[in-house]
Amino acid sequence: MREGTVLHVDIDAFFAAIEQLRDPRLAGRPVIVGAGCIASCSYEARRFGLRAGMALSEARRLCPEAVILEGHAQVYRCFAEQIFARCREVAPAVESHLDEAYCDLTGTDRLHGEPLEAARRLKRRIRDDTGLTVTCGIGPNRMLAKLAGKTVKPDGLARIAAEEAESFLTERPIEQLSGVGHAHAKTLRSMNLKTIGQLRALPIELLEALFGVVGRLLYERCRGRDTAVVSEREIPLSISRETSFRRDTADRTEVEGMLEYLAGRACRTARELDITPRTVAVRLRYTDGESAEQARSLRVPSATDPVVLELALELLRRLFRRRASLHAVGLILSNFSSHLAEQGALLDEAEAGRRAALYRAFDGVRSAYGHGVLVSGRALHLKGKLDQDRHGFVLRTPSLTK
Repeated sequence: MREGTVLHVDIDAFFAAIEQLRDPRLAGRPVIVGAGCIASCSYEARRFGLRAGMALSEARRLCPEAVILEGHAQVYRCFAEQIFARCREVAPAVESHLDEAYCDLTGTDRLHGEPLEAARRLKRRIRDDTGLTVTCGIGPNRMLAKLAGKTVKPDGLARIAAEEAESFLTERPIEQLSGVGHAHAKTLRSMNLKTIGQLRALPIELLEALFGVVGRLLYERCRGRDTAVVSEREIPLSISRETSFRRDTADRTEVEGMLEYLAGRACRTARELDITPRTVAVRLRYTDGESAEQARSLRVPSATDPVVLELALELLRRLFRRRASLHAVGLILSNFSSHLAEQGALLDEAEAGRRAALYRAFDGVRSAYGHGVLVSGRALHLKGKLDQDRHGFVLRTPSLTK
């Protein structure tokens, strides 16, 4: 059986690098993109200990001279699409995410040459076309390709062969293993397991008892094996849309209006991917830094705005009980089903079909004229309070992640 070859392409300091490119005065300076917390920061900023997800208040303390920008989501997407178009020139299957792509190069040697040389040419094309640098990792599977790239950032290129996998992984921190999130890492470190190599001591039965189906994946991945394929169509684990308010607020009309707007954006993304969420979550962040989050499942999976919004508003009423203003609100869709039509009881099916058709028609109008051309319901209360362009309301924390 032929060994697979996967190329991982990671855009270096994506949002911040684009802002430095757009404004040459920012070259060589620490640049932060985000509002409330860091969405992206330049490598100059990272030297001060700044990282994605860090609160801006902490970032200002560590790096007072940093330039902080709110970001331009649509501009970033345009750059990303140009880079992904170059990736498709060298790979028959490309799975693209916001700032990275997996390219299946298996069997392309005769057409594009040896994978390392093909990756070098791709890096040059991307830099010539966009002015941006990318880091490339090549491996026998997705996981190893991405980890290879992590060792040579920024603007690097590295390759790991299948026979090198176990030794390469042995001393790497447990958090770098695909599938080990914050909660799993905390559990494993409490067991004095700090490296990927140490994880191999646990039998598969114990890992499954600890983490369920993810445990079996971790058992394989810590040995360098990853069966996840490169899929041209991205199916995210979740779709998140959130923002911080221009001013901290306790006005329920404003909060509900923003939640309706975010629900509409999230549902539109789900419909574009032909997937329907079963689980809806609402996340709040208060002025004092405290957070609250709650999730519930829909009776029937749906990507229709009113169905998702009804549950989201119920969650908001349960969560928003403190006598404190809100700094940010977010909505997360997850637990997706395939694109099968929304189904319900027999008497509801006609109405569900009409409702789904209506919102797909809205999607068509927005694709042609911009999302901001249609604003309805509680979200109308935001008009005049927020700036607007053809893409919709200009949020302080743009929905830059999928």
